[in-house]
Amino acid sequence: MAKDRGRSAIDPSAERHIFEHLRFPSVEEYQLWCEANSLPSSVRKSDLQRRQECELFQRQAAQRALRKSRQSHNPSHAITRIFLGEINEETVVDDPLRIIAQACRKHAAADGLRDYLICIDSASKLLTSRETTIAALNLYRYAREWRRSPSEWKPRSHNIEKQIASLAVHLLCEYDPPAFMTGVWYQKNRTRQRWYIHLGQGGSIRTAADLPAPLTKRMAHWFTQAPDHYTPLAAIRYGQVRALGGDRRVTDALLSTRMGLDFRDDPFCLELIRFFVRNPMLDTAHYQPIVDYIWNQKYENQAVFVERGVVEERGPAQPGLSMGGRTPDALLRQVEQWHVQLGRTAKGGVLQWIKSGIPDFEWVEGRKESRNMCVWRILELLSSRELEEEGRALGHCVATYASSCQRRISSIWSMRRETANGATHVLTVEINVKEHEIVQVRGLRNRLPDEKELSVLTRWARTAGLRVAAWVGQG
Repeated sequence: MAKDRGRSAIDPSAERHIFEHLRFPSVEEYQLWCEANSLPSSVRKSDLQRRQECELFQRQAAQRALRKSRQSHNPSHAITRIFLGEINEETVVDDPLRIIAQACRKHAAADGLRDYLICIDSASKLLTSRETTIAALNLYRYAREWRRSPSEWKPRSHNIEKQIASLAVHLLCEYDPPAFMTGVWYQKNRTRQRWYIHLGQGGSIRTAADLPAPLTKRMAHWFTQAPDHYTPLAAIRYGQVRALGGDRRVTDALLSTRMGLDFRDDPFCLELIRFFVRNPMLDTAHYQPIVDYIWNQKYENQAVFVERGVVEERGPAQPGLSMGGRTPDALLRQVEQWHVQLGRTAKGGVLQWIKSGIPDFEWVEGRKESRNMCVWRILELLSSRELEEEGRALGHCVATYASSCQRRISSIWSMRRETANGATHVLTVEINVKEHEIVQVRGLRNRLPDEKELSVLTRWARTAGLRVAAWVGQG
C-alpha cells in the first residue's frame, strides 16, 4: 500500500506569493492580516492586487523597523513612555521593551520597577536582549531582599551575561554563588532562585528548601564545584556521583538519561550510581538503555494483552528491583531481551496494539437455502503478524504500517468475503485515526476496489460513523 499524499486546497502560485513575498507563517495569519487592512481575504487574486499587497506589507515593515530603531536607540525614554501609558505592548516593536510593557501591566509597584529599569539601562546594555531583560525583571521580584541599591552597581565587563551575574551578586549576595547558579535568573523557577539567594547569603545547599534529594557534606562540596554550564539539578547529580567515587565522564553519561531530571527514589538512584562507578569499563553508551530498562521494570505500569486487541494495565514488572549482585553482562542481556519484546530490534517480537474503538462489520447477502449466501466481514488488524498475513494474501506492503498502528496514527482493516467455497481476502483499508476517515483502500497487488466492494465499504462507513476521503476508489 502507498500512502496518498492528499491534495492542496490552495492554488500553489498563490501560496508561494503568501509565503515568499509576504512572509506569513500560515494562510490563516495571512487572511487575518488582509481583514485587518480591509483587503479581500481570498488567496486567489489578480497581479494588481498582489502588487498592492506587497507594497502595503513593505511599508508596514519599514514603519516597524523605524519604530524599533527609535525605541532601542533610547530604551530609558521608551521605558518612561511605557510607564506613562503612552505606548504599550501592542505598539512596542522592540522585543525587550515589549517584555517590559507586559511586566508594567502586571506589576503592582510600577514606580519602583520603572526607576530600577532606568537605573539598569543607564549603567549597562542589559535591556537590549530578550534573555537578559527577563533575568533583570526576575531579580526585581526579590527587591525586598536586596542587600544593596541598584544605583550603586557598576558593571565591570561588556559581556551582558557576566553583567547579569554581577548584578545578581550585587543585589542579593554576601558571598558569590557557584557560576552555574546564575542561570536560574533566566527562568521562572522560584525554588531554584531561592537556592541562589540561600547560597549567596552564606547558606549550604544542604539546608536549602525543597531539594529533590538530600545531600551529604561531601556531595554539597562537589555541588559547588560543578562545571559552569551545568544546571542546578545537574550539579546535584554531579555532587552525588563525585562523592561516590565517580568522575565527570560518568556524570555526563547519566545526565543524558532519565536520571538527569528524575530524582524519584533517591536511595535507589544512589545504588544505581554505585553500580556504574563500580564498573568503569562499562561503555557509557549503555547507560541510557540500562536506565530505560530499569525505569520501565521498576516504576512504570505494564500494558499486558490479555486477548486479541484487549489490553490490561498492571503494576510495574519488578517494583522491588535492586542492583545488588548484578553484573554488567547479565544486565545487558536483560536489556536486549526487553528490546526484543518491544519489537525494537530488526528481528524483534510481534508488535501489538489496542482496538481503535471503531466497530467491526458483518453483512449477509443472499440466503443459505438458495445457496447464494455471501458474508462480508471487515475486521481490524491488531498486530504486526496480522499485517504480514494480510500483505502476503494480497501482495502489498501493508506490513510497513505496524509502527503507525502502534502509535495510533493509522488503523488497518481487512475486508473479507465468505461463501460456501471458503473465505477470501478482498481489500485492505486504512483509516486516519485522528480524522476518523477512510483514506486508502487497496485489493490484490494494489488494485482499486470495484463498485460492489465500494458499496459494502460505504455501508460500513455509515454504520461506524466514518468519513470516506474523496479520492478513495479513484485511479
